[in-house]
Amino acid sequence: MTEISDGIRILDGTTDIVVVAPHGPLIDGKFENDVRTSIIGEEIHRLLGCFTIINDRFFKPKGPVKKDAKQYFLDLYRVDHSAKVAGYMEAIRHVADSDKKSLVLWLHGIFDQFAIDRAKEHMELGLYEGPPENLQALIAYGQGGDPKTGVTRDSLSARQATVDRFSAMLNKSGIQTILTHPHCNNYRGRDAKRFNQWFINNGYNHDQVESIQLELKESGLRDTKENAVQTARLLASILMALN
Repeated sequence: MTEISDGIRILDGTTDIVVVAPHGPLIDGKFENDVRTSIIGEEIHRLLGCFTIINDRFFKPKGPVKKDAKQYFLDLYRVDHSAKVAGYMEAIRHVADSDKKSLVLWLHGIFDQFAIDRAKEHMELGLYEGPPENLQALIAYGQGGDPKTGVTRDSLSARQATVDRFSAMLNKSGIQTILTHPHCNNYRGRDAKRFNQWFINNGYNHDQVESIQLELKESGLRDTKENAVQTARLLASILMALN
């Protein structure tokens, strides 16, 4: 990793636990996209000394904003976009090729209303007991098929036992969490073009890497710096126990 883009930070550390915040840039003094996920990543790194990758500058294209590497308009959870960022792919491959097994946590954010909608969806299936506004997090690990390819089977990026323990510990800590059901339109970590599937698609098995996408609600968890730091402390303790 000789060249690193000025839009990312790679915080060196142990690779048994790895944290990536691909959508938490701070642009002109304002957090964008998955706000304050970068603060959560920084604090977990401070507490655990784990290998951490933080997107400081790249804005996830949406609406009228189109992909443009020169303008720092790239989605750093997409593999094709990320290939344009010096040092980013190399850092992820460094994790996968390390001597010890890695648990990779992708930090994402979900809007409050989207979290409520997902809660109602899961309530209808008997997979969540309300009230809907209490749902705070979703875990994605490749459940269900890939709608873009037509493949119907799961492509699990982590062991079922791992995500079950992770969910149980999050709930015990006070963060109400569910595993996203296999037919949910989004938030499943199943898209082959995005990084949760990258390790599986490149031949790494669960003895080498387990990868989990965590979607965190904004209110109460990352709506302020103080809440983001508190969330990071809870996650750090859980990751230590999980690993």
